[in-house]
Amino acid sequence: MKEINYLTEKSWYFQGFNGVPALLHGPAWSMVRDMPKFLNFGYSVCIEYFSNDVCYFLYGWDDLHRINNELQERFKSSKNFLFYLLKSDEKICKKTLKQFKILGKKEWSTASLEELYTAWGKANELYAYLLSVSHIVEGFTLTTEEKIRTLVKELFSGQNDLLLLTTPVIHSFVSREHYNLCLIAREIKKKGLQDVDMDGILSNRKIAKKILHHQKKYYWKLNSYTSSKFLDSKDFVSELKETFNKGVDFEKFINDFESLPKKLAEKKKLMKKIENQELLDLLEIADTLFIIHDRRKEYMTQSIIYLELILKEIASKFKIPLSYLHYILPAELEQLPEIVPELEKRRKSSLYVFLPQEEPKVFVGKDAELFWSKLNKNKEIEDVTEIKGNCASVGKVTGTVKVCRGESELVKMQEGDILVACMTQPEFLPAMKKAKAVITDEGGLTCHAAIIARELNIPCVIGTKIATKVLKDGDIVEVDASKGVVTIIPNPANAG
Repeated sequence: MKEINYLTEKSWYFQGFNGVPALLHGPAWSMVRDMPKFLNFGYSVCIEYFSNDVCYFLYGWDDLHRINNELQERFKSSKNFLFYLLKSDEKICKKTLKQFKILGKKEWSTASLEELYTAWGKANELYAYLLSVSHIVEGFTLTTEEKIRTLVKELFSGQNDLLLLTTPVIHSFVSREHYNLCLIAREIKKKGLQDVDMDGILSNRKIAKKILHHQKKYYWKLNSYTSSKFLDSKDFVSELKETFNKGVDFEKFINDFESLPKKLAEKKKLMKKIENQELLDLLEIADTLFIIHDRRKEYMTQSIIYLELILKEIASKFKIPLSYLHYILPAELEQLPEIVPELEKRRKSSLYVFLPQEEPKVFVGKDAELFWSKLNKNKEIEDVTEIKGNCASVGKVTGTVKVCRGESELVKMQEGDILVACMTQPEFLPAMKKAKAVITDEGGLTCHAAIIARELNIPCVIGTKIATKVLKDGDIVEVDASKGVVTIIPNPANAG
């Protein structure tokens, strides 16, 4: 570890979420290889730490600031640079997904191990290439948000002005999917089928056709960095039934979704009052990078189906659990099945270091935990009664906390609970629909939690850094999102 011990002296941004190496090594490689190759600047290192399918993705603050500086300089040199990024990313994403779909058409059950190994390597190369441009997003969002907040506050007093100025210029793919499903719900209600069973809904040919079309378009929507989930038509009918059973106001969501042009007109009007060119430039860059960021997430989520398709066949050939192969590197496939005990250890604790032009360095067990402890220098948190973060969606509510550190814990969420998470991903949407409010450790003004919370019209406090460490299931909290404050209320049930 001597040659990389310098990494423990660096300052890091920690991004925590559910994930496994097999579905995240492509993005890690891309940071130190594909991004520099395409943009001529990128990251000097990427570190991933895993423990029981929970991942911490580490970005060096020096890299983030350098990338932001490069972006700002190129933007100042040519306003067309944003258009170049936007179109290049779109081209890369479409090209990559086309190649993935070709892989998906092959009958892998009859393929040889050599063919499977080659395909898995190619899939990882595609997955890395997919992010050649979009890794620029974090360099900007993580280093400029406080600047944007400060500059806006100097001009406008209300949180609503800040939220309006940072309203994305397009709907997220998660919102588009939900909107289309709400339109189907409207059609079902119009035909008086909201109270019939699943077969009754699907017996209507027009409705069934719309659901099938929706399923073909969004069967991948619950894929995550831990696994793929193929949704069939009945899964979407179940979601529609839940909408009716809970009395969800889908008409309100439809109206809010369709009001985006009005919001953007208000945003444009407000921006005309801004004379600070630095702020105008930052808002313009933020608008473009939101599109790139959302596209990245959409295409990555789709790609996971194809990555796991090949990995499942390899697991089947060796009759070993897929969960073990989630911790293998492409170059290690030929070590199967002897490497299986090592993979089992990696699931408990492992750390991967990606450097330019080098094979990943892997630390397992106590070595991984020791390295991780040197990187993660957070001090113990004691006697916290108030948590501060940033407002992402206004409102004030009181409710019961449910801490969901990963997808497997989302089943805890009941209607009206307050969702607490490191960050949210598309697979969190069903839980967010139940939530009275959302609190996250991480995230910015255009993160998943912020955008969805605004569209669901629920309070949201982001960037608390400590919410998942301080709060526990059953805690009663007051969320004053307008002020970015979460207050822990003494719960008599927990006394003594």
